[in-house]
Amino acid sequence: MKIERFEDIVRPGNLSRCEEKKRGQERVGNISPRELAFDIDGVLADTFRVFVETARNQYHVQVAYEDITEYDFRKVIDIDIEIARDIIERILDHPIQMGIRPIEGAVEVLRLLAGEGPILLVTARPGRSAIYEWVLQHLQGVDSNLIRLEATGTHEEKVPILLKHGIRYFVEDRLDTCYLLATAQVTPIVFEQPWNQKPHPFIRVRSWAEIEQMIAWSGSTYAKGCLRDASQKKS
Repeated sequence: MKIERFEDIVRPGNLSRCEEKKRGQERVGNISPRELAFDIDGVLADTFRVFVETARNQYHVQVAYEDITEYDFRKVIDIDIEIARDIIERILDHPIQMGIRPIEGAVEVLRLLAGEGPILLVTARPGRSAIYEWVLQHLQGVDSNLIRLEATGTHEEKVPILLKHGIRYFVEDRLDTCYLLATAQVTPIVFEQPWNQKPHPFIRVRSWAEIEQMIAWSGSTYAKGCLRDASQKKS
């Protein structure tokens, strides 16, 4: 999560019929866990919600989570730049103390993925240690050797990291990054947030339960569908 807005890149055209068919197949459990990786803020960590809560409760900024309809939030909310920088610095340096929570279902799916092999998390945060400690805290019981976390410092640097690890699918909330990934033959999976509602050609998921359904689980990992069953019981 960075306050600077990165330059737009060239958008690819609409998906072909073959690509549309492939996208449908990816929704029904064909993604190998070894070829899947995740962003952190806005995908695993409910970071922007803490930004909004802090702005509202500590700085009396009148803002709601749904108001952040642009990743560059300064375009859509009235907030002093120094206040925004202060909150972001606290979020980057002290995610545990700031009370950032995992997005619903994320911990359960990542625990299951650890049964398939190493988990790769790639963030544009400039520093690794603080967010790595946050991840370890919320994935207690998972062997830390199975948690691989790369902090690139920029959104653009995610691409070489993903290619180096042989990643073909990446769950991301920032649309500009998704277009960049697509040009490098990494399939973006957009995790729905208020700031990525513009039309786009990518796979879209609304929850970690949907991500769980897209993964080609091995029979030894768990009884597939437990998250769906749990959600159905709540409804």
